[in-house]
Amino acid sequence: MKPWELKLGLFVLILVVLLALMFWWRWRVARREAADHAADLARFAAMMGGTASGPGEDVSAWSAGLLRPFAHEYGSVIAWLGRVSDSRFEHALDFERHGWRIRVTEASIELQDPTNADVANTHHERRVEVATSELPPLKLVVRSPGGGGGARNWAGEAPRPVADGGSREWRELTLPAGLDRAFAALTGDPHRAAAMFVPEVVQRLLAEAGADDFHNLTLEGGIAYSVLPGQIDPERLLQEVDAITGLLQRFPGVRPRNPASAA
Repeated sequence: MKPWELKLGLFVLILVVLLALMFWWRWRVARREAADHAADLARFAAMMGGTASGPGEDVSAWSAGLLRPFAHEYGSVIAWLGRVSDSRFEHALDFERHGWRIRVTEASIELQDPTNADVANTHHERRVEVATSELPPLKLVVRSPGGGGGARNWAGEAPRPVADGGSREWRELTLPAGLDRAFAALTGDPHRAAAMFVPEVVQRLLAEAGADDFHNLTLEGGIAYSVLPGQIDPERLLQEVDAITGLLQRFPGVRPRNPASAA
């Protein structure tokens, strides 16, 4: 073997070893972060007197049959091309808060990096659910600060029971003066939905508009839920839960419900 061939071989070997070490280190860090996150969720559940579930256990959202995780990544060829893996639920927290039964789930999906087709990035979303008595189907969302149509477009997609039923029109709800500048709402039952926005509800929502805990809410199938980007953050979770339950307890005639009969 010529000297330059030996040097080239050693260079390639060193490069392979370095790449292997890099991938091993990234895998090790990801494993450690996942274990730490699961431990944080378990500690939170124990503090709340609830339970934490992980992969291999029942971790699906109550509303999974109504809305799959990362639903916006399905339904088009472009979305299909960008998916490296299917979406999947990975964690679930079950606990009670002020008499309301709560389930918080976390899902993930791997998507192709928009700048490098050879790289896949893991994305997470969390879903905060509250089992409640039957309410008119409704989507409520904070309007985009810049006046963009993203929030309105999301709310314009009818929940599955309304879309499948075909007997009710999904339409925008006229909100009380002042509230309509901060929120957009659509419903399949305008009369019943309008009756929910009593003064106490309006005051609560106006207060939430200045905070960062309430972003969107869907009411369907005996479940009130909010879907948010990112993993579950135990330090912020109770604020996100209270943003929903604080609203529910002000809706006229609404009461907690056994999740076994929700959905």
